[in-house]
Amino acid sequence: MELFRPPRRVTYASRETMLYALAAGMGERELNFVYEPNLVALPSMATVLGFDDSWLESAGVDLGKVVHGAQNLRFLGTLPAAGTVTVNFGVAGVVDKGAGRGTLIIQETRLDHAQTGEALAVGRSTLFVRGEGGGGSIGLNPPTHSLPTRAPDRVVLQATAPNQALYFRLLGDFNPLHVSPEAARKAGFDRPILHGACTYGIACAAILRTYCDLDTSRLRELEARFVGVVFPGETLAFLMWLDGDTVSFRAIAAERGVTVLDSGRALVVSA
Repeated sequence: MELFRPPRRVTYASRETMLYALAAGMGERELNFVYEPNLVALPSMATVLGFDDSWLESAGVDLGKVVHGAQNLRFLGTLPAAGTVTVNFGVAGVVDKGAGRGTLIIQETRLDHAQTGEALAVGRSTLFVRGEGGGGSIGLNPPTHSLPTRAPDRVVLQATAPNQALYFRLLGDFNPLHVSPEAARKAGFDRPILHGACTYGIACAAILRTYCDLDTSRLRELEARFVGVVFPGETLAFLMWLDGDTVSFRAIAAERGVTVLDSGRALVVSA
């Protein structure tokens, strides 16, 4: 990837780790994620630690046109429950959809343990810039995972809380779209919506519960496309298929019957 800026260090405490797990729906049944004695970090927290959209404006990208299109995370080590990570950021590709049809920006973030240098996670995030295009494509264009055509092997329900976005925004994404009714209406929604990264964290927790017995070392990769919004308080229905080490999944906002995550894939290894 082409580095956009020098590596930066991010220090976090157990407080942030527990807050992230709570915002992703973990609770009293998963004490190791929300209680200090044997605290474990939810692997998808790497998206929060590596989050930085400040480069977009300086690169001439209109933030009002940007939506999160997809997220992939490869887990190379165990994310500490607290500590300091080095964040390396760059752009891996630009996909031109055609003049006025939009542009995809594929950005990559690698998290390393600041003390040991151990690689912990590599994230690949796809941003869709609406209304742009015509400038040409370059670099990486990730493939889309195809879901099985058979009936799902498992269907897992996970309720979201009406105040879930209020918790998640405290982790660093302060976009008013997720808290202000006025900002939501201006964006075309009748009320604030949940962060896509929060829905991604809820999916991570669902995979860990269903296929990993909450053992984070068994989850090696997680990806999904963001195709619809979630309103806090809705119930998510996760449709899951298991084929060898691959878990395919889709998430549906159950009350509306609308798909919100699609082309989901998790790589899960045996204990």
